[in-house]
Amino acid sequence: MENKAYMRHQRIHSAHVLLDEKWTAKIASFWLFKFDSCRTTFFRDESLVEDDIPSLGVILFEILTGRLAFDPVYKIESVEGLKSVARRHFNEGTLKNIADPNLLEEAQEWSYTLKKGPNQDSFDTFSKITYQCLEKTPSKRPTLEDVIESLEEALHFQVPFEHLRIPLNVILLATNNFDEKYLLGSGGYGEVYKAELNDFNIKSSLATKLKSEDGHPKLPNTVAIKRIFHREDSQGKEGFLAELEVLSKCEHRNIVSLLGFCVEGSEMLLVYEHVSNGSLDDYLGSIDKMVNLTWTQRLKICIEIAEGLNYLHTTMEDKKRIIHRDIKSDNILLGENWEAKIADFGLSKIQLNQHDSTINTNHIAGTNVYLDPEYAKTCKLKIVSDIYSFGVVLFEIFSGKLAYDSNFMKENEKGLAPVIRRHFKKGTLKEMLDPEILENAFELGFTGKVGPDHDSLKEFLKIAYPCIAKIQAHRPQTTEVVIKGLKSSLAFQKR
Repeated sequence: MENKAYMRHQRIHSAHVLLDEKWTAKIASFWLFKFDSCRTTFFRDESLVEDDIPSLGVILFEILTGRLAFDPVYKIESVEGLKSVARRHFNEGTLKNIADPNLLEEAQEWSYTLKKGPNQDSFDTFSKITYQCLEKTPSKRPTLEDVIESLEEALHFQVPFEHLRIPLNVILLATNNFDEKYLLGSGGYGEVYKAELNDFNIKSSLATKLKSEDGHPKLPNTVAIKRIFHREDSQGKEGFLAELEVLSKCEHRNIVSLLGFCVEGSEMLLVYEHVSNGSLDDYLGSIDKMVNLTWTQRLKICIEIAEGLNYLHTTMEDKKRIIHRDIKSDNILLGENWEAKIADFGLSKIQLNQHDSTINTNHIAGTNVYLDPEYAKTCKLKIVSDIYSFGVVLFEIFSGKLAYDSNFMKENEKGLAPVIRRHFKKGTLKEMLDPEILENAFELGFTGKVGPDHDSLKEFLKIAYPCIAKIQAHRPQTTEVVIKGLKSSLAFQKR
């Protein structure tokens, strides 16, 4: 730092690290080190008194173990205390044996860490750099810059979305304390507000693509803010954490982008990109539709939903396979150019074991008329469970009616899917086709065929009907297969 001489504290130990009301650490006691008690030997560098790095390493191990360096339990083994014991456990690969057991019980601290104990990568990164601080040979020790970099990396592993945090006061200002005039709608888990966050910069994956004049990343002006309800069954909190964990790892044009989050006091908030044309269900079965979606446009929406699903279902280097569990037209948003974006990941599951295609769940989750019947019976959740739900959405788009339309529900409590199966067996599926498709919608700017091409319809039904098979094994096993069939249908329509 300019105009400041290089300083070694020379007396670093936990008694000289103070914590304020926000748990910010502050170093104190800046008199020069003097070896004046046996207690200091547990922090002191045996080969270079002036080096603070080994003392810092001991403090880091104290934080990891929850015990002071001179705790009697360590002195029994070595006069050096924790320093020697930690070295031994690290070399034996048993460091977790001396870790503070409270680290594994952070359930009440989720609002700060958003984790329930140390992430393995975080633990490994932390312990490795801490061990290196205690190297007996000074040349083998890391620099302070190295230590800071590794600790920040450990924090990122533990809370990989900390960079998305938005202060509550920013959101309160944007929504005028959640004034009703900003309210877009509400559901079982929360309310959604539309707001402007013009003056707040954030380092999200989407915001980094949008630069302000000074080159710093910024949020799009208009955002959607979900305010999570506090429920006795804790599903609101669980959904909040699920969305945060899943969407912080996703970056795809057909997945709604998470821009930030806020956890302060009793508030749990998620900030998304605002998708201007609302949700797909707004255009299905509504007498006062603002537009009449053509068959070509409906096919494009179907393909984009499938491509979003395929992204979720595909394992990548930095992303595990994700099952949405609540695919429905209400959770499909439509952008300015009618591009489809999958939203609402509160019920989603990350498939941790990539070699097992099944997730065994403790309870069934999803929306009844879109729910995979085999999953509902067995609790066995698979990618094809999403494909079933998507199949129902495909037939909503085909028929122009919602799966829970009163006419369908009168016939069967499961809604649209059983009605489609009945028409398929009778060979009358085309009777279910939305008559509105045959009317032109010039305001959308599409040219060419307005009504569905015969071969296009045939290809669509060929791929859509197997998606709603009652048995999981009888459905298309990947969304790639569905995409191929839908693109073939679109090609027939365009020819």
